[in-house]
Amino acid sequence: MRYILHVTSRAVAGREAEYDRWYDEVHSVEMCRLPGVRSCTRYRELDMTGIETGVFVADYEVETDDPAALLESVFAAAPTMRLTDSIDMESPRFAFFKPTGPDRI
Repeated sequence: MRYILHVTSRAVAGREAEYDRWYDEVHSVEMCRLPGVRSCTRYRELDMTGIETGVFVADYEVETDDPAALLESVFAAAPTMRLTDSIDMESPRFAFFKPTGPDRI
């Protein structure tokens, strides 16, 4: 089944450009090499007035019968990935989105 793995995170203050570059050029590429991870679309969160909140969003399209097992495989692969110290390590949050209804309206 197809899901979206929704990941939010923050950069260390003052290092947003470095974090953004690492995510685009390194991390999302490594993630998309993992079994079941099909693609990544990234966003910056805005508040209701259009101001950036500092939250980075990555939506990974994944194919799996077991979302929890897929997330465990991501965590297991983390030691082999090139990480950055520009990420606020307290900030990452993970959620799966399960599609409902028709693909597109």
